[in-house]
Amino acid sequence: MLALGLGVASVQAQTGDDAAWQAARQTQDIGLLQDFVKDHPQSPHLTEAQGLLAQNLALARGLGLMPVEAVVDYTVQRDMILAAKASQSAAEYQAYLAAYPQGLFATQAKSALALIALAPPAAALSDLAGLTFTTPFPSGEHVQGKSIAQLIATATPQFAPIEGLPDEAWQGKSCANCHAWNEASLCDQAKTYTKPEAAENLAKPHPLGETFKIGLKEWALGGCK
Repeated sequence: MLALGLGVASVQAQTGDDAAWQAARQTQDIGLLQDFVKDHPQSPHLTEAQGLLAQNLALARGLGLMPVEAVVDYTVQRDMILAAKASQSAAEYQAYLAAYPQGLFATQAKSALALIALAPPAAALSDLAGLTFTTPFPSGEHVQGKSIAQLIATATPQFAPIEGLPDEAWQGKSCANCHAWNEASLCDQAKTYTKPEAAENLAKPHPLGETFKIGLKEWALGGCK
């Protein structure tokens, strides 16, 4: 099974060659296979490891998951993107893209940079506490000076709400064209942002901007007043 993920299941402690081989063979992770071939040239498993590596690389390329350029320096790329994810530093993501513009994790780095760019400053977030349905947003690009009520009636998306949606279906149109939002239904949606399992949804960019999404959460935390 092809594995391109950054995370690899832990393997019970073994010694040297055997532990590395079991990890690479069991996970089929391209990075682990590359590391094994490089670090264990005398291993009796070398031929099998080389075969699995070639098979997985060919499959990845055939599926369009891995540009040819991404095969080079896989371990370096993986370490760079893991460091960037840990720090959430725009500079580290940009450094990765500068070094590997067609790299295996280039799409991931670009998406992360887009999220960072959309995120409002911490000071702006503190201003959203106590936001009501009719209170104008005190800050935030595309939303400042307008209330939630006004925005759901008149605001236009800043990018396609659904990937691949034709431009003519959303550009210049208000959210009301597609959503039958009212105060009660929007409150139900906003409450989902307050739950612990909502972290993944909060990390996704919102067509009306990050400030609007955080404002919905603060509104819900205040009882949707």
